[in-house]
Amino acid sequence: MSVQPVSSPADQLQRAAEVLSKNWILALPTAIASLVLGIVMVLAVVSVVTAAVVGRAAGGGAGMWAGLGTSALIALVLAFAGLLLVIFSQAIVIHASEDAWEGRPVNLGASLAATLARLPDLFVAYIISALIMLVAIVLCFAVIGFPLVFVGIYFLMYVIPAVMIGGESGTAAISTSFRLASRNVGPSLIAFAGIVGALIVASFLTGITSHIPLINLVVSFAVGGLAAAYSALVSDRFYDMLRGTVPLVAATPFGSAPPPPPPPDSGPPTVIR
Repeated sequence: MSVQPVSSPADQLQRAAEVLSKNWILALPTAIASLVLGIVMVLAVVSVVTAAVVGRAAGGGAGMWAGLGTSALIALVLAFAGLLLVIFSQAIVIHASEDAWEGRPVNLGASLAATLARLPDLFVAYIISALIMLVAIVLCFAVIGFPLVFVGIYFLMYVIPAVMIGGESGTAAISTSFRLASRNVGPSLIAFAGIVGALIVASFLTGITSHIPLINLVVSFAVGGLAAAYSALVSDRFYDMLRGTVPLVAATPFGSAPPPPPPPDSGPPTVIR
C-alpha cells in the first residue's frame, strides 16, 4: 500500500468526486443495478395497478383485493431482489475503490470475483440490515420512524466495507459499523452528509424525468450509478480512515481537540501533500 496523504475528513468528500471523475468506470456496476431496480419498480407498479383493475372487473371488490394482495407480494419480492442487486453492485464498487484511492487501475473483474466469494456474508449482512431498516420504516407510521430511517442508514453505512475490505462476517460487520459510527461521530456525520447529499441530488434529478418514458431510464442509469458509486467511495474511504489506514489531520473522536502546534524553534512545519 502506498503512503497516504494526511488530510481532513471534509476533504475526502471532494476527493471522492475527483477519484470518481478519473475512474468513471466505477459507476458502471451501480448504474446497471440502478437501471434494473428502476425497471423492476416500474414493473411492480404496473403489476399492482393491473391486478387491481383486472381483479375488480372479474370479481368485484373481493377480486380487487385478492389481486392487490397477490401483486403486492410479487412487487415486494421484486423490490427485495432489486435492492439485493444494488447491494451486490455496491460491494463490487467498494472493493474496486481501494485501487482507485491508491491510484491503481480499477479491475472490476477481480472485484466481481471477490464479491462473489463474500456473497454469503453480504447476504447475512443484508438480511440483518433490512430487518433493522424495516423496523424504522414501520415506525414511520408513528412519526418517530422518519428520523429512525436516517439513524439506521447512519449506523449501517460501514457494513459493506467491513465485509469487503475488513473481511468480516455479516454479523460482525453490523457490529463494526455500529461501533465505528458511534465512536467517531464527527467524521461519520461528514461521511453521512456526503452520502445522503448525493442520494438527494440523484433523487431530485431522476424525479424531474420520472414521467418521461425512456429518458427516465437513461437518467436513472447515469445519475443513479454515479451517486451510488460516489457513496461507495465515501463509505470505503471513511472506513479506512476510522481504522487508521489513512492518516488524518484532525483527531478522529468527536469533540477531540486538534493536535497542538509545533514549538516555535522547530522551524516551519512540513506540509504533506
